Amino acid sequence: MAPIPAKNEKGTFKRLLKRILNRETILYAVFGVATSLENVALFQTLLWTGLDYKVGNIITLVVVKLTAYVLNKLFVFRSHCKNFGGLCMEVLRFVLARGATMLVDYFGLIFLVEVLHADKLIGKVIVTALVIILNYILGKLIVFKDGPEQ
Repeated sequence: MAPIPAKNEKGTFKRLLKRILNRETILYAVFGVATSLENVALFQTLLWTGLDYKVGNIITLVVVKLTAYVLNKLFVFRSHCKNFGGLCMEVLRFVLARGATMLVDYFGLIFLVEVLHADKLIGKVIVTALVIILNYILGKLIVFKDGPEQ
């Protein structure tokens, strides 16, 4: 017979659930899906034009990163910089963080396609899922860490 959870365990679970499922994470998921769709759709469109997948991936990544910055700044993390210097620092942190995940995306896709012989589109979807998780963590902890009071 399984032990009955203590009242404190139920409260801890509810607090954890509230912490995970909040406005910020829900909006991040919604915009993450939107930018992921943009990512895959633009990538596929560029493949259809006959562009090399590596070049198409770089173009796609730059466009998607710009979209993600605006959506995350305005809607997810609601970041408002007090001055131009704060904005510059935020943009720099974003570029560095997303640059790192862009490398994961770029080389991850090459690894999946050329080493593991995965389909290009399936590889793109797999790498994109990993990058979404990394981007949230970096966005929360490094880029928009100061939130609205920057």
